[in-house]
Amino acid sequence: MTNFDKVLFDLLVHHNCVIIPEFGGFIAKRVSSQIDYEKGIISPPSKHLLFNRFLTADDGLLISSFVQSEGEDYDAVKTKISNVVSVLDKKLSNGEELTFKHIGTLKRSENGNYVFKQDRTFNMLADAYGLTDLDFVSAKEVKEEILEEESILISDNNHIEPVSENKNRTIGVKKILRYAAVACILPLAFYSFWIPFKSDFFSSGLISVDDLNPFYTKEAGKYEPKPSKHIITVENKSTLSHKEIQDDEVVKVEERVAPKDEAIVVETNLSISGVSSGVSKKAPYGKQYIVGCFAVKENAVNYKNKIEEDGFSPTISKSGRLYRVSMGITYSKEEYNLLIAKVISKGYKGWTLKK
Repeated sequence: MTNFDKVLFDLLVHHNCVIIPEFGGFIAKRVSSQIDYEKGIISPPSKHLLFNRFLTADDGLLISSFVQSEGEDYDAVKTKISNVVSVLDKKLSNGEELTFKHIGTLKRSENGNYVFKQDRTFNMLADAYGLTDLDFVSAKEVKEEILEEESILISDNNHIEPVSENKNRTIGVKKILRYAAVACILPLAFYSFWIPFKSDFFSSGLISVDDLNPFYTKEAGKYEPKPSKHIITVENKSTLSHKEIQDDEVVKVEERVAPKDEAIVVETNLSISGVSSGVSKKAPYGKQYIVGCFAVKENAVNYKNKIEEDGFSPTISKSGRLYRVSMGITYSKEEYNLLIAKVISKGYKGWTLKK
């Protein structure tokens, strides 16, 4: 079985105990990350392995994995694994060392004890898979730098030949490189937090240079409607009967174009007696099609203007801290379904808000 080591390695990455029937089992133990201040190394969390030759009962895990990878019958795979185990036992009896790729080596001593040595170049912990050791300035290096500086001072006082300039130059370059690395990492770490939580990049898909400035404050968009260029005067009626209303004599409207810079006055003072509110406003349909939610009102207004260019009449409503952009108000289920069909045909995607 050519892929025996590969299947065994994959199982050890995802399981804490893998048994090779009639041979022995590997037991995994999670080890937390460690810091060596003397050597200046931070080791990530890892998984340490032990070999137990008494774990020989077949739990079906290894054979099932081979059945899936090889696509063969269960009994055929079981026979192949038995043959592999026979070969491994024979090699150990001859004093040979077994090597499991990316896992480690196994050897049996003359007194019958098994010695397993794990391959530390591969981290088999799934949570930290691929992580390597991280170097930092160790306490030993700091002490060496202090001793070197003290030796330079002593040599200057005693007129002894100073330490070579090349060594001092190397130490200075290392310090500069460390500071440069920190200066590059800090802005990246800051903006990896700032952009998702302090801007609306993920909701709007837009980003500007001002979003990268933590001291910039966005101003809310202001809407000022332009006055109409028409003057409308309404003739007041103090008392009108129901019959007069039916004869369309209630209101007389005169419309004319207003001269430039002329004030616009609209008079709409009506007093109607004897007429009940027979004509009422039609209530809007209880559903709206929402296509966008924004934390900044200015972005919602910009998106609303874009939708208007496609021939729709969108509206903006506020819910908590968010501004919702609706594709428009409808007055019946049929109008709402037609609106959704038109919206989808234009490439917009959204969701239904029930009121």
